[in-house]
Amino acid sequence: MYNESTERALLGSLMIKPENLDLAQKWIEHPNVFYYDFHRHIWETILSLNERGEHIDMVTVTHNYPQKKSIDKNIAYEITSMGTSEATPSRAGYYAKLLHGYWLRRELGDYSKKLSGLTEDNSNDITDLLNDSHTLIGNLIKLQPSKEFNMEELLEETRESIFNRKTNIKTGIQKFDTVISGMTRGEITIIAGRPANGKTTVAANIARNLVMNGYRVAMFNREMPNTEMMKKFIAMEGDTISYRNLRHGIPASKTKVHEAMDFIHKNYTDKLFMFDDIRTLSDTFHEIKNVNPDVVIDDHIGLIEYPSNDRRDLRHKIGETTKQYKWLAKAEDMCVMLISQLNRNIEYRVDAVPRLSDLAESGNLEQDAEIVAFTHYPYISRYGEEDSDGRIWTENELQLVVSKNRYGTTGSVEVGYSGDSCKLFDDLQSATSHEIDKKQLELEELG
Repeated sequence: MYNESTERALLGSLMIKPENLDLAQKWIEHPNVFYYDFHRHIWETILSLNERGEHIDMVTVTHNYPQKKSIDKNIAYEITSMGTSEATPSRAGYYAKLLHGYWLRRELGDYSKKLSGLTEDNSNDITDLLNDSHTLIGNLIKLQPSKEFNMEELLEETRESIFNRKTNIKTGIQKFDTVISGMTRGEITIIAGRPANGKTTVAANIARNLVMNGYRVAMFNREMPNTEMMKKFIAMEGDTISYRNLRHGIPASKTKVHEAMDFIHKNYTDKLFMFDDIRTLSDTFHEIKNVNPDVVIDDHIGLIEYPSNDRRDLRHKIGETTKQYKWLAKAEDMCVMLISQLNRNIEYRVDAVPRLSDLAESGNLEQDAEIVAFTHYPYISRYGEEDSDGRIWTENELQLVVSKNRYGTTGSVEVGYSGDSCKLFDDLQSATSHEIDKKQLELEELG
């Protein structure tokens, strides 16, 4: 495990504010904490300058780089860019802590291989084997520094959180954002629902809104091919394009389809990245690191594949998945949206309104997520029946039920919904008007 941007951010921070070196050294006791040789040499140069009592900055580090005789403009540029584009000096201790975590995971992998080698060698005496195993495990435990409370570091991190916190990322669904105040980097949002209750359409609309606001989005489509998801986006961007017709190969206006595709090419390229052939969590995380997104949308996590020798039940597997996603969201400073299925308990209730207890493997999902919201499509669940207040739901109404919001309010909001256009609207009237206009234009095209 490693992270190039975090290594660069730490080194850049120290070259801007070298007085934070003590904070970094509490976590980085060995140069091998850095995965890249280039970064390791820079770290050693910073330590050497500090030991000699010399000033530390980008110029002195470049001049004292161990291979300065062969240093070229590219290396000088790389060192300089660390202190100008990626560093936040006040977060040096935080960066160092993250790197220490990456290093521990690499070391754990190495120790696991050594331990496996010991157990596979049948010539080893069982007593010697146990002693050697204890030695390996003891050495690994020693790698973890003591948890010392540091008021200065805590205040610095708090100051950073208050004054330099990045603005929450809005989903673009106005009523929904009013309740949840947008998504926060480093946190998990869960959207869950029963089949045909609009959860994938909600995810697609959020992805579209994020892209149009300049965010990078990585979308993992585990239920449908990318081509099917793209048909949703085409229907979303076209005024009269029917997703149902696109899916079943029914001829549509070629001009309007091409116009929608041209719009997508112009506005989505280099912002939306979709994957439909990634099965495992490790491969998922690999692609995420390559894309470096602001937001990850995983639809849906119940379909992630695990090694055949993993004997844990699904509850524990999903629990580990959400914990890994939580860690990754914090490490990569991004938002994670997980799309999940609901269990069948909801089908046996009269109201059919989702609850937290309806979450498949609910204990793990609810625990790790900051926000849990459900899609509820009363038009299907109620089958035209009246609610207790006498209301009959139409096909253009969709509910987003926020059942958990760790730092805010909960509640239900109603949005306009056009399933065939894969669009969400701020209100029912807008959705209804859209459907009327769409049908009128379709009739005109046929006539």
